Amino acid sequence: MRVFSKTKYLLLAGFFVLAGCGQAPPSWDKLIAGKIVGQFPNYTVTVPSAGQLIVERPGMPSKNVEVGPIALHCQRGPKDCNYVVEQMLLELRDP
Repeated sequence: MRVFSKTKYLLLAGFFVLAGCGQAPPSWDKLIAGKIVGQFPNYTVTVPSAGQLIVERPGMPSKNVEVGPIALHCQRGPKDCNYVVEQMLLELRDP
């Protein structure tokens, strides 16, 4: 009986440690914003609402980026994801 109670407490302690340390995976918004800032460090990306990004580009007009279509391509696989992300980054470059 004593072994059972120690095991029970160890399992509960492990559960609380895992629950406290566990983090939700990053959202598509954060992933795409990270790609933009990684490519263009002087750009500022804000998320006014889920699925929408506003990219402030110094000396140029801001651009809106819809995350949904990019996420759909990325879910198809790395080849499609790389292609759509590269296309988005090309659109954000200097004119």
